[in-house]
Amino acid sequence: FQYSTPKGFLLYGPPGCGKTLIGKATAYSLVQHLREEEGLHVQEYFMHIKGPEILNMWLGETERMVREIFAQARQKRKEGYLPFIFIDEAESILGTRRSMRSHNITNTVVPMFCTEMDGIESLQDVVIILASNRSDLIDPAILRPGRIDRKIKVARPDHESAKDIFGLYLSEDLPLDPAAVSEHGSAEAARLAFIEVAARTLFARTEETKVLEVALRSGRTESLHFGDLASGALIDNIVQRAKEAAIKRAIAENTIEQAGVSEADLLEAVRAEYRENEVFPPTDSVEDWLKLLDYDPENVVRVQPKTAHSERPRDRAAAGRVI
Repeated sequence: FQYSTPKGFLLYGPPGCGKTLIGKATAYSLVQHLREEEGLHVQEYFMHIKGPEILNMWLGETERMVREIFAQARQKRKEGYLPFIFIDEAESILGTRRSMRSHNITNTVVPMFCTEMDGIESLQDVVIILASNRSDLIDPAILRPGRIDRKIKVARPDHESAKDIFGLYLSEDLPLDPAAVSEHGSAEAARLAFIEVAARTLFARTEETKVLEVALRSGRTESLHFGDLASGALIDNIVQRAKEAAIKRAIAENTIEQAGVSEADLLEAVRAEYRENEVFPPTDSVEDWLKLLDYDPENVVRVQPKTAHSERPRDRAAAGRVI
């Protein structure tokens, strides 16, 4: 078929949903496939580049680092490795170029990146993966066909996916509350019950769990609840809070041998995570919230956090910022 394999991939979606983890898993699984199915003796070489790390105030330094990254990848390919260039927070260095006379770092980094991808010394057998939660800010020249060929959306977990993620962190060897184990008949039954209750509480849709109201250009206003902004990182943090509560209780009551996570620990962890809302911006700035929302930025007119609900109607009307 004379088919050309894709040169690059873009993983885009909200933060905390596993884009970096997917990149690492891709490198491992692809190399395993080449070993087992193709019989090739290759080893992955995963280069994790954090976008802001290569920014440099000195003229030409950032471009030099971009050249070195690609040169290192080509060298490793000659040595028999399968290189993966994974660039996190890609919009920070590959952002849209502005038409201005003054020097802007994206005016030179983006052309350098494009030249390295498909210049005279083109890339061969090097996988490039970009990750971003604001793909709309990446320069179109980077995302055009022939460079970053595949755009893959990494969505937030739904109720069923959240149960799977809870199951990973509430592992089978995790100590559970002995009273709950005897009530449910076995540790596994108690674990599954904990997972079900925690996921149901996280995705509850009540007035208390409402986080945000989003006004769209179509004139429709949508209410987002805590579960609509859930992520794998947030679920991990909930389980960590529950473990911490169980450990503190065991130390305070001197019952180390009977220590275990209880259902109450998980429910309180979900509520505590919701009350603190540390992952959410403290303001009603549309730009800050668009990093978390699963909406096309062009369709969002206004965002209004729940904290504005307690204000007077006139103040609340002024709180929403229109773009």
